[in-house]
Amino acid sequence: MAVRQLDLLGLRATLFAGGRRAGVEISVPIGASRWRHAPQAAEAPPASTLPASATDPAAAELARQAASIIWYHTLELGHGVVTPGFMDHRGRVDRYGLPARLDGMRVLDVAAFDGFWSFEFERRGAAEVVALDIATPREVDLPFRERNRMSEADLDHPIGAGFRLAHAALGSKVTHVHCNVYDLSPERLGLFDLVHCGDLLLHLRDPARALWNIRQVTRGHAFLSDCIYPDLDRHDGLPIMQYEGAHIDNIWWRFGANALRSMIDDAGFARVDEIARFRYGPRGEPATMWHAVFRATPP
Repeated sequence: MAVRQLDLLGLRATLFAGGRRAGVEISVPIGASRWRHAPQAAEAPPASTLPASATDPAAAELARQAASIIWYHTLELGHGVVTPGFMDHRGRVDRYGLPARLDGMRVLDVAAFDGFWSFEFERRGAAEVVALDIATPREVDLPFRERNRMSEADLDHPIGAGFRLAHAALGSKVTHVHCNVYDLSPERLGLFDLVHCGDLLLHLRDPARALWNIRQVTRGHAFLSDCIYPDLDRHDGLPIMQYEGAHIDNIWWRFGANALRSMIDDAGFARVDEIARFRYGPRGEPATMWHAVFRATPP
C-alpha cells in the first residue's frame, strides 16, 4: 500500500492507496495540541471554585488549601469546592464502561495522581481501593537530556499533594501505595478484581512492560484507556505506533488503536475488547483528542 503524509496549516493529511482501497485521513499532529499529562509547577494555579455566597469557614479554608495546588483532576471536595483540574472527567465517566457497582471488589488504580478514579471506585462500593503512584519526578520516564538539566531538588520534589488533600476532605479510606508500575507484582500487592490504568502508557518508555505487570495482578478485568491516533490505523490494519521521544510534554508514543490493542493482547490477556472510543480534551478546550477504552480479561 502506498502512503504519503502532507502537513498543511498544522493539519496532517495521510493519503493511502493500494489495490482497490484509497482514501485520506485528516488529523492533528500531537505537537500541535501541546496538551500536558500534568500542568507544570512553574505555572500559577487558578483559584478553586467556591460559591460566592459561601460563608462557611471550613469551605473557605478548604478552598484556600486547594488553591495552593496545581491539579490534574477536577474533583468535588465538598463544601462547594471544586478543584480547577487540567482534565475534567466528571461528564465522561459513563463512557468508560465501568461496572455501576463494585461491591466486594478489590480495585487497583494505576498512576492515580489526584485520585479522581480512586475516589470514584470507592463511591461505587469497592471493598478496597489501592491508589498506586510514584513519589517524586525522579521516578518519571524523563528524556535523558531533560533529566540532566533538572536539579536534585527538582527531581526529589514530592508528588501527591492533591491526593492527600482530597483524601482528607472526602474522608476517604482509599489506600495510597508508593510503587512504580514497573515494580508492580502479585508478590508486592496481590491480585485485584478490577485494575484501572488511564492516560499513562503514552508517558512510559516501556509501555509493554507496564502492561505485562498489570496483567500479572489482574484476576477479573483490566480497564485500559489512552490517547489514540486513527491516522496510524490506515495502513492495512497494521499495529503501528509512532515514536515521539518525550520531547513534548513527556509523551513517548503516539498509538494507533490497532497497536494499543495488540500490546494489551500480547501482555497475556485472553480477551481484549475495545468498549468505547470518543474525543476529549483539557477542561475548557475543544474535544480534539481521540481516546479509546479497552477491557481486558486474563485467562
